[in-house]
Amino acid sequence: MSGEIELRNLTKRFDQTVAVDAINLKIPHGSYCCLLGPSGCGKTTILRMIAGHETPTEGDVWIGGESVVGLAPAGRGTAMMFQNYALFPHLSVLDNVAFNLKMRGVRKAERHRRARELLAQVRLDRFADRMPSQLSGGQQQRVALSRALITKPRVLLLDEPLSALDEFLRLQMRGELRRMQKELGITFVHVTHTQLEAIAVADLVVVMDQGRIEQAGSAREIYTLPVSAYVARFMGGQNVLAGKVASVAGGFATLVGDTGERFSSPLSGQTVAEGDMLHCCVRRDRVKLERDRRPPGAPPERTNAVVGAVHAIEYQGSYVKVTIDVPGREPFVANVADGRFFADPVDIGDPVLAWWAPEDVHLLTGGLGRSVRVTTFRQAGDSHG
Repeated sequence: MSGEIELRNLTKRFDQTVAVDAINLKIPHGSYCCLLGPSGCGKTTILRMIAGHETPTEGDVWIGGESVVGLAPAGRGTAMMFQNYALFPHLSVLDNVAFNLKMRGVRKAERHRRARELLAQVRLDRFADRMPSQLSGGQQQRVALSRALITKPRVLLLDEPLSALDEFLRLQMRGELRRMQKELGITFVHVTHTQLEAIAVADLVVVMDQGRIEQAGSAREIYTLPVSAYVARFMGGQNVLAGKVASVAGGFATLVGDTGERFSSPLSGQTVAEGDMLHCCVRRDRVKLERDRRPPGAPPERTNAVVGAVHAIEYQGSYVKVTIDVPGREPFVANVADGRFFADPVDIGDPVLAWWAPEDVHLLTGGLGRSVRVTTFRQAGDSHG
């Protein structure tokens, strides 16, 4: 059965608060979708409406080509894995996994057989007779995952499934979830507020803010081609710049910032006019860094450059994150390859010039207002709508 999910004009209000605001989104069967955003953006409310634990105020939820609004959770072909795992402390691992089959009247021998198969799949079969309190956090999570999967759902819903784990286990379980989704071939919908978690596992990343979709697309598209300043800032890895269009020529627009810097941005087919206020961004790992030897306070002479003082230095292993205080704008970050940084290191307080190539600039089509929302996704091999 198909696990395609379609949300049609989906809205949820709690009294006067709009938690989800007219969402339209299609999640293909067999894909791994992450709903990503800060606390209170509506992502968990969407998950609960898909599961049947909340009723939409307006709009519809379709699964496998049929509306499921009004159906009980058990009749939707979905299973939900909760943030706190909700394991029964008085039941063994085996009986925890088999519990949903017991509620459906499946005979003990059959439900235990199926439970053992799932435990073997997550490499916990030797712990079948233990109690949940005798397991580590990562092991408990795999038990909860097995319990959710035993009913053979067409859609698995995961509410912040990795938030209770330490960093090492979180990285391990990211790979485990992705592996199981590929093997099972069912639709996963995973709620998280962690950007790296979303782009590590998802085919489709849906970035949300204040109950609306800001952008939906592949992980690479969301990270490298954000449509708005909000997405660029939230995903990290980008420096956001703003300026008025001073000139347009040869497929590039020259922007002038409030403090006099000049930025050149490819137009990428967009139509702009002189005087327009635009946002653009440049990836942190595309930024070059050098000591600033010019008189203090002078604007940079070159296009696509900012000057400031080093505010913080963080060694990240393969690169060094250098945060720069730039007068009149938000902090600017350069991720400098470790070899290049240590060949001529700078220190906190040093004046520096950060610069980048025009072709590394990405124009944010959402401008200063709310972004254009891209809510149609096709899996690898197709183009994005």
